[in-house]
Amino acid sequence: MRESLKKTWMVIKYNMGSLLLFETGYRIAVFFLVMQLVHAAVEFSLKQQKFSYLTAENYGEFLASPLSILLFTGILLLILLFFLIEVSALLVGFRYSYQRRKLYASDFLILGVKRTVSFLRHSKISWIFCAALSAPFLTLYFMAREISYIRVLEYTARQIYKAVQPPFLLYLGVAVILVISFLFVFALPYCILAKKKSWRGIRAGIRLLCRVWKKVLFGFLILHGIMLVFIALIYFLAMACMTAVVSVSGAGTGVVSRVLIYSSYIEMSLGIFAGAVQMIGSVAFVSVIFARFRVPQSEEVSVYELMKQYAWYSKLGRRKIAAVLTTVFIMAEGGYLAGLAASHDNSVETLMGDMEITAHRGGARKAPENTISALEYSIECGADFAEIDVQETKDGELILLHDDSLKRTAGVSKNVWEMNLVQIRKLDAGTSFHKRFRGEKIPTLEEVLKFCKGKLDLNIEIKYNGKNKGIVNKVVRTIRKAGFQEHCVVTSMNYSFLEQIKKSAPEIRTGYIMTMTYGSISRVSAADFFSVKYTYVDEDFVQEAHALGKEVHAWTVNYKGDARRMIDMGVDNMITDDPVMVRKVQKQESGTPEGYLELLSYALGI
Repeated sequence: MRESLKKTWMVIKYNMGSLLLFETGYRIAVFFLVMQLVHAAVEFSLKQQKFSYLTAENYGEFLASPLSILLFTGILLLILLFFLIEVSALLVGFRYSYQRRKLYASDFLILGVKRTVSFLRHSKISWIFCAALSAPFLTLYFMAREISYIRVLEYTARQIYKAVQPPFLLYLGVAVILVISFLFVFALPYCILAKKKSWRGIRAGIRLLCRVWKKVLFGFLILHGIMLVFIALIYFLAMACMTAVVSVSGAGTGVVSRVLIYSSYIEMSLGIFAGAVQMIGSVAFVSVIFARFRVPQSEEVSVYELMKQYAWYSKLGRRKIAAVLTTVFIMAEGGYLAGLAASHDNSVETLMGDMEITAHRGGARKAPENTISALEYSIECGADFAEIDVQETKDGELILLHDDSLKRTAGVSKNVWEMNLVQIRKLDAGTSFHKRFRGEKIPTLEEVLKFCKGKLDLNIEIKYNGKNKGIVNKVVRTIRKAGFQEHCVVTSMNYSFLEQIKKSAPEIRTGYIMTMTYGSISRVSAADFFSVKYTYVDEDFVQEAHALGKEVHAWTVNYKGDARRMIDMGVDNMITDDPVMVRKVQKQESGTPEGYLELLSYALGI
């Protein structure tokens, strides 16, 4: 095992410069290309399906569309092809390093493409299975970090997480997938280097793994431990150095904003970097095991020997060709990243001083959610609004409750539509939060409006559960009866609810709760503002909403780095469990923090 790890470091180090240049350029190019393709596919499919916007309501229908399936299948196959090119380049490159033969960065790319083409020719369609089975283990770090930047994937992952209960089953499923993927990793050198067909390569790889499984298992455990520590150290050093440069280079307005902008670039880069570290370390280790424990085969003629027959190659020479290709590659990458950075620079200039703050679920951090005690906290902490959730009981009464079930907040395993108001009034909504709130009751909407009038404005979210189709008219009547029209907004994830409100009570402001920001919001006429999960808020969305004369409310923002970023984006209202924290961040409009450590805490998101 020790000898294998030493050899692994040797093959990485021998062509280190060229290897890093290839990996950096290749991964950045592929990552941004895939992001653009996914975005274009979503936009095209939405347009063809006549959806103006991708929302929680139409998400299932959108994904089930034959066009969406076709587009995303094509993108997945392209990703697997890019994966094979990278693995092929590394495997061949490490074999050259093992033999102490020098390579340029462009050599890696040429060798990777050549070997991939050869693999596709002799494996036909089965290459897909070989790549798909081995990819999860080799790309784990990258997927874990970068999935949030592809919003469709991030939203899908969240929906899967919510759907699989208990969550342990999901973790178990992921573990099983990784174990299976680990078993197929050693098929790659057989298929790519030894040119075996996919199924033969898979069998040969498993046989090799069975022979030396102890060395491989312990080697991978040690290797991954080293890689994780290395990645964490680089991340911290990158954030610390960036923060130091920003704090020294200037003070005053925009310092925190620059830290947040640059830290977001570092965060994105970390996923690419972590994925590259894992891929390089893992493939190098696999190539060493393959070289040490497999009977060596005769070497094929180098790709460069074959290329010498061409006149253009003979005239230019390998070194010049490598230099030209590398220069073109760097210039293309640099131009793309510079353009990307320039498109985000405007966020520094969008600081706002009049943003409002909404206490989430009535003020759920310091008191039981959706209760009078929570609303008292919202008033005490100076929130502009309190967000509350409204449901309908079996006998048609309106109460404050977030979940369909009363289990989490009141300890009763029944849905709200299965109990009448008299039964619900007997429940204890406070003990599950803290014993000092023992006896806290679930209030009605009418009671809450009476309590808040003249003290606190409300964001009233109407929950949709499929059994409360008449709830909108009841909410409107209750608001009008209390004379609360000017002191509330009504929101929902169900767009038809907003349309009903605009038809019967146009004086009440409405907000559409959204989980994604794909498509055009120009036709969402029943919403006066958009309430969007903060991870999906970006400058383009805020600018589009403001151009339409509509506001953007971001939810649920609980960390000061995220709060400052939302302020810089220009959001109009921030929904949070911690209004005090957001207010403190908002008051730092000068952008001057207390010192380096506070700036670093913004960068690290703590």
